[in-house]
Amino acid sequence: MKNSLRLALVLILVMALTSISATTSGSGNPTITLYRIEVQNRTGQSVTLSLVGTDVPSVYYLSVAPGTTGIYTIRGGIYNQTTHACGSSATGTLQATQQLRLIFTPCSGPAPNSGAPTIENIHLTDAPQGSAWLYQYNPTPPPASGVPPVVSTAGACQITALNEVTIYNRPSTAADVFSTQPAGFNIKFSARTSTGWLGFDPGIAQAANIGSFRLRWIAPGTQTISGGCSRLPVVWGPPPGICFDMPMEDVNVHAAADSSSPVVVRLHVGEFAAITGQTADGNWVKVDLGPGNTGSSATGWVDSSTTNVNGPRDSLPHVTP
Repeated sequence: MKNSLRLALVLILVMALTSISATTSGSGNPTITLYRIEVQNRTGQSVTLSLVGTDVPSVYYLSVAPGTTGIYTIRGGIYNQTTHACGSSATGTLQATQQLRLIFTPCSGPAPNSGAPTIENIHLTDAPQGSAWLYQYNPTPPPASGVPPVVSTAGACQITALNEVTIYNRPSTAADVFSTQPAGFNIKFSARTSTGWLGFDPGIAQAANIGSFRLRWIAPGTQTISGGCSRLPVVWGPPPGICFDMPMEDVNVHAAADSSSPVVVRLHVGEFAAITGQTADGNWVKVDLGPGNTGSSATGWVDSSTTNVNGPRDSLPHVTP
């Protein structure tokens, strides 16, 4: 690889820093250990790191502007990492078992430690303390104008972003934006919609979200996608702007806002219905199964004490039973 494409990453394992341990007193839960990671960016370009936990339920996206230093706290564990710098990206494994300082040296010119043993992949715990190892990037050129993104069918379905990517809470560009990630962002998908949207679990606490509501979404045809995406399960994608009931147990949908009224249909766990309004006292909500995933077009009333809501409930209109 030409010197202009080389990037040296000096790894200094900072043993003097003290790790942070967090646990709930008397809870019996295992101790969570946090480590500091310092990223110094001397490349003249933005540097980003995507960390997806393999043995811990944590995901981190670190972005450091040129000429600056970012200091972060991450949970101890093993992470699949994708790093983007100097116009190229590389993947590997990061084992957060102690404090770390990562120094990205300038993109141009020879790497200061050219010939060191590590190329492409990086396993931090393999690096001797204080040793400077070469982190060499394989360039991934963007597709030519008018050429659709490259799609490979081997391995897990995943994205490697060649430019900024927008992630949505629901599979629609009209939905709320979950986050915007820079070039180099990498994540594996777990599901797809019939319209081609790809979803992944962001690995964050989501209260009582169920099924497709746990996923975050990337639009089809906007980035380089690789792997066996056609083998992903096809799931229902909730449309934007609608408040949905996600019952935590089977519930009755009544013909009127009265528990003694006839049961129109029973809504089961994993089935979702749109909430279209509520009574003035808030005790009952009106539901429409049409926008949901049941295949039914029934409408009716559900006791609000049984609801588990995702979406804009505060703007629901008051309706008369």
